[in-house]
Amino acid sequence: MKSTLFVLAGIFTCAAALSASQGRFVGKVVVEWLDDPFVAKLQLREDFGFEDQAGKLWLARQGQVLDGASIPPVFRSMIGMPFVGDYRRASVVYDYYCHVIAEPWRDVHRMFYHASLTEGVGEVDAKVMYAAVYAGGMRWEMPGSSCFRSCHAAAPSLTWKPYAEEKDVGPVVEWIRQVNPALEEIDARVDAAVKRPGPHVFAQGH
Repeated sequence: MKSTLFVLAGIFTCAAALSASQGRFVGKVVVEWLDDPFVAKLQLREDFGFEDQAGKLWLARQGQVLDGASIPPVFRSMIGMPFVGDYRRASVVYDYYCHVIAEPWRDVHRMFYHASLTEGVGEVDAKVMYAAVYAGGMRWEMPGSSCFRSCHAAAPSLTWKPYAEEKDVGPVVEWIRQVNPALEEIDARVDAAVKRPGPHVFAQGH
């Protein structure tokens, strides 16, 4: 197996927040690309983080292997590929938290939105990206939730992705571009559009 170490200084360099109201990135992304015949993977070689507008540090720790799978493939024509586009630093932190499942999934999706804004993505485009990951991205139950205490008490973890198609989410994207709604409104519109959100009939992630 071959691997290549990159310090993506020209692309991922740490800088002051582009929008002080959104947060700032901490450190720089140093990754080692890992050869894999099926999935492109990279391993973080240094800690890298995003400090949100409330002062919370979302730290992606060195050693974690990332694969970009947290960005739903079905929506990449809308928002682009992870690790290469306008939201590449945001996608590193987002993918990390989708792997480690250390924070509620709704909070991780919101972090991705604010990190994308900080990176320089326009507000409407960032909301489109947020809608895409909300509609088809990874979701999970946190240990100790009511779900684990009842129907999945024996499960070591519970993760899933909603079944969402571009034809369902496309109208939501057009609405976002026309109206520029609040995130809460996007949540409600996506919830109504995605008919198969997960393994239960009741609301999840609370």
